[in-house]
Amino acid sequence: MSSKLTIAMDQIVNMNEFQELAKLVLPKMYYEFYSGGAEDEHTLKENVEAFTRIMFRPRVLVDVSKIDTSTSILGYPISAPIMIAPTAMHMLAHPEGETATAKSAAACNTIMSEGSGIEALASRALDASFSWKGVK
Repeated sequence: MSSKLTIAMDQIVNMNEFQELAKLVLPKMYYEFYSGGAEDEHTLKENVEAFTRIMFRPRVLVDVSKIDTSTSILGYPISAPIMIAPTAMHMLAHPEGETATAKSAAACNTIMSEGSGIEALASRALDASFSWKGVK
């Protein structure tokens, strides 16, 4: 284990810190599964490169007390333009797996996209009062 990283989960401010924390707490094989990509990892490399090109313009002396990041996707309101893409094998990192991820998405009022079995996942993760676009 690296002694360089002593940051707590609630102190993480970027994905590099999150990745380093995951490297410390996950078994090596699980970490490599999550951090790797398919075949020659071309798409993974391109995605990382694309994110390095995103620049945020700092704004100073601007009132941020009433910021609203909410938006809607296909008419469904979410808290911010952040969603969870289809992924698999969440149980390697948490015993509740995809159910925990779905609960977290619901708690943050955002969308979790699931490739298959969404009905079963939703029934485990959400209470009976949940309705998406009027469908229970």
